[in-house]
Amino acid sequence: MKNNKIIKYRFLSNKCNLYFSLFTFHFSFIFILLLASCTNEQKSYYDAIPSQSKALVRVASEDRARASIELFLGDGALTASEKTGMDMTLPVYLFVAPDGSFGACAKVTDDDEVEDLLEALAKSGKASKVKELKDCKYAVVNRNFLVAYNEDALVAVGPILASDEQKVAKRTLIYLALDPERGIGATDIFKEIEGAKAPVSLVASVSVMPKKLVVPFLIGTPTGTNTDDVLLKADVTVSDSVLTLVGSTTSDNLLIRQGIDNAKNILAKGNSEEIIRIMESNKDFMTMLNSGGFREKLQKVQGRMLITQSGNDTEVETLQEADDNTIMKVVVDLKSLDKEVMSIFEPFLGSISTINYKIIK
Repeated sequence: MKNNKIIKYRFLSNKCNLYFSLFTFHFSFIFILLLASCTNEQKSYYDAIPSQSKALVRVASEDRARASIELFLGDGALTASEKTGMDMTLPVYLFVAPDGSFGACAKVTDDDEVEDLLEALAKSGKASKVKELKDCKYAVVNRNFLVAYNEDALVAVGPILASDEQKVAKRTLIYLALDPERGIGATDIFKEIEGAKAPVSLVASVSVMPKKLVVPFLIGTPTGTNTDDVLLKADVTVSDSVLTLVGSTTSDNLLIRQGIDNAKNILAKGNSEEIIRIMESNKDFMTMLNSGGFREKLQKVQGRMLITQSGNDTEVETLQEADDNTIMKVVVDLKSLDKEVMSIFEPFLGSISTINYKIIK
């Protein structure tokens, strides 16, 4: 009888161990699946964009997204092929990398199709043959841009020198590792731009902006402010040969941000004497105030102001028909801009003749 109890006990013990083992196996399997799922969610194609990028443009319009990629691949490069290997229904991102190079990033859906696309460009003399480097492939397109890709993302950067090809390819390979700690996804800039509802939006350090546009962005900032410390957040539209930016500037630096916010409040009131006072705190504005009778013209402004820049001439007048949200408008003749600093706007230019910037509250 005692032996029967021992056998029964052992049977139950073994049965429990079996159930426990099965439970542990299933739990571990599910945990691994969940872990893998979380890991996949953390890695996104846009993490191929370096986190220290100085400007980021989110292009959510499919037509503009294609135009953005064709800026690197060449006009008509995507329309010449039925299959591009990229998902243009997802945003394409343009960026200015920490080294100052200009780039684009797109989601890859089929890396074989991307290779076919680049090989077709190579046959027409518009690209080099596709080369392989570890887990990615790349080609030099239009002698200026390096286009690298893997099964997750495509990154185009440039312009590059022929002698820098290997160096740039290795750096781009690091981008394509999609390391969330190195990528743009976890940054404040990305979080700001992902909340935008416009088809095209940008967040950019003022340091990458055209020089003729920089001064209005610095209103309220003290002399000596580093333009890298001032960010422009804006929605971008293009209509009737006019590129319009609607947004405002801010800063992570508390003192600079307070100065900008104070200036916005003064601009909203439209008191010309107070506007002159805040302009005098910045040497760039002092230069503007003391040239071409600008100060006298500004004193005549009643309410919110319109600044017009054409060549070396700067005019100021009262802004008419302004909505309650617009506190200043700057109109710049594109011909007066330094072409060397226009890269961030290049995908949108085309026949554009004028850039409007509306500062909003």
